[in-house]
Amino acid sequence: MRTRKDPPTPYQIDEDEPKRPSAGLLATDIKVTGQPLDPTNMGRIIKPRELVDIIELTPLNRSETILYNQLLAHSWNDIKTKPVHKVLKASLRGTHESNDRLHDAFDRLMSAWAKIRARDPATGEMATFRVHLLGTNKEEDKDDGYFYYTFPPDLLAVISQSKAWATIKSHIMYALRSKYSIRLYEMVERRIGMMKQYEEFSIEEFRALLGVPEDKLDRYADFNKHCLKPALEEVNHLTDFEVTVMAIKKGRTVEKLGMSWLKKSPKALQRAYDEREKSRVGRQARWRGSVEVLSIDEQPDA
Repeated sequence: MRTRKDPPTPYQIDEDEPKRPSAGLLATDIKVTGQPLDPTNMGRIIKPRELVDIIELTPLNRSETILYNQLLAHSWNDIKTKPVHKVLKASLRGTHESNDRLHDAFDRLMSAWAKIRARDPATGEMATFRVHLLGTNKEEDKDDGYFYYTFPPDLLAVISQSKAWATIKSHIMYALRSKYSIRLYEMVERRIGMMKQYEEFSIEEFRALLGVPEDKLDRYADFNKHCLKPALEEVNHLTDFEVTVMAIKKGRTVEKLGMSWLKKSPKALQRAYDEREKSRVGRQARWRGSVEVLSIDEQPDA
């Protein structure tokens, strides 16, 4: 069995929370470590809050979400000093032997828009930025060629001043099989170092943070069944956290969702590690025999 040792996790910082000792740090001061582009190895990806608490106007699927995290990780340590980054296409393929999926994913990322809430670097006031996630890029035709890419200037300006971030463990990210699970995991990693361990969201906010398309899973019952519960199941069994989401009702209608989170006990951390090391085959059957750390109201809206 392969032995891994997780890299240390820095304190996360939130502007609305009392500051921890690392309050003077920017997200760009924290470095990516390990081998985050390799699913068989361990790595640490730094993702600024503004890219975690994001509203995707062009929703991405799981492979596109992972690809964007890979491109961010590969460029991160030089993101403020290098205008153009390059990466071997083969290092982004994972277990796939061809670049076919990459071509489509590059196209999707190039056309993807998102809304980001952040302080305007020019005025210091809060603002909503509508930005492309990826800037001008170039892909060499040969299979073993490079992908050259940039980030839009407005996005770089926001990232450069970010004071909060998620420390994503790449081997956990690759283990999660749903885009919604990855987004939920990022949300918790972004918040795990804060003083508070509970936050409330409107249904619309939570849907947006998980990247649910506007025309999908409109009813709460469908959103709960096909998005939220499966994401919670994966996150609670494969990550380092125990996450609970409670439905907050007004009458019979679910009005808000309250999310709480905490680090797992040493025994629970070992169980999650052991499960990640096992084959995905039979995983859900194994889960059904364990206690699920989640609480979701299954009653649909009135």
